[in-house]
Amino acid sequence: MNYEQLENLVSTYGSPLYIYDYATLVERSNQMKRFKDRIENALKTVKINMHYSSKANGNPAILKMVKETGLKVDSMSPLELNIAQKCGFTKDQILYVCNNIDSEEMRLVHENDILICLDSISQVEMWGKMYPNTNIMVRINPGTKGVGHSDKVITSGKVTKFGIGENNITKLINATKKYNLNIIGVHQHLGSLFLDDTVDDYIAGVKSGIELIRKYFENIKIVDLGGGFGVPYKPHEKALNLDTVADRLTEVLKEFIASYPSVEEFNFEPGRFIPCEAGMLLGKVTAIKNENNVWWIGTDIGMNDLVRPSMYDAYHEIEIISANPSSEIIHANICGNICESADVLGKDRNIPKPNIGDIVLVKNAGAYGYSMASNYTGRLRPAEVMIYPDHEKLIRKRETIEYIESNIIWD
Repeated sequence: MNYEQLENLVSTYGSPLYIYDYATLVERSNQMKRFKDRIENALKTVKINMHYSSKANGNPAILKMVKETGLKVDSMSPLELNIAQKCGFTKDQILYVCNNIDSEEMRLVHENDILICLDSISQVEMWGKMYPNTNIMVRINPGTKGVGHSDKVITSGKVTKFGIGENNITKLINATKKYNLNIIGVHQHLGSLFLDDTVDDYIAGVKSGIELIRKYFENIKIVDLGGGFGVPYKPHEKALNLDTVADRLTEVLKEFIASYPSVEEFNFEPGRFIPCEAGMLLGKVTAIKNENNVWWIGTDIGMNDLVRPSMYDAYHEIEIISANPSSEIIHANICGNICESADVLGKDRNIPKPNIGDIVLVKNAGAYGYSMASNYTGRLRPAEVMIYPDHEKLIRKRETIEYIESNIIWD
């Protein structure tokens, strides 16, 4: 898009603004479908399910597209579950993958007759007391090195809150026997964002997890291998070769099902992979200054709009798009409008010297962007717009002060 097109979007819907390219969303979903088909055709005897992890981006416009592609969905909260149902996902198309929930949330899942995945013995016992004689899935921690772009998103290994480790699996099985719970599925997730250079770690984690299943569990029907399929954020990174991942997984899974014939399904949980590259966050340059020989470019995109750089030290490519571009290149930090020193979108970037009012374009913002946005320091969450091949459509309104204040009890 050129300056005039981006300026028109910002003028129409406000700044900051999330925009999503529909064609890219469809292509990424179809890539996941082809990944599923490649493994399924090779294994022949088992079914492969792709459950989109809606925490990456749960806008109904994206969820409906995912469903039309033939993918299923993961829900992790009552709101995510409610939205998935309103988007047309049926109970057999939803898996409730939760963490440390209370009895009321368990009741909601049970009443909707949705399969739940529990990740601690105490949660299994809580469920068992309420709903004995039912089917469940459990999440294990294979104990191997996890994968991810930050320690904060690695979900396997010795230091993680997720899953049940090998040393506690016997206790887990005893708890299920106490309440006559039937473990029909075992889940594992190694972390978020692996690319070709860490596929070996991913495959090693898969092997460790299925070895624990073979060693401790009987008659498991569903093996959920989680997600983590990465996308390139940095200029030198290359797209994940899904065919290579599929072929390497097929080799491991073929050997497993030969010795463990009860398995009927393998699940995967792509999240980031589908919306990330389709999404961009638009904003405007609001300040320019040089202090202590450092250029600082202020924008109206705060860490409340996109928290990943502040929270994970994550990298996003950033472009400054101007009606009157400068030939002068400066070395600058690009920051937001929140009173926090961590509110920096990009550090040490070489950019054309901008003008006040220039468009700021943050790439790869479609995943864990809006879904992690907040009202910190009283800032309002942006609108979301879908860009279709022949038109654009507002898919979420910009928040207003009146909307936020409507939930406050003033007296």
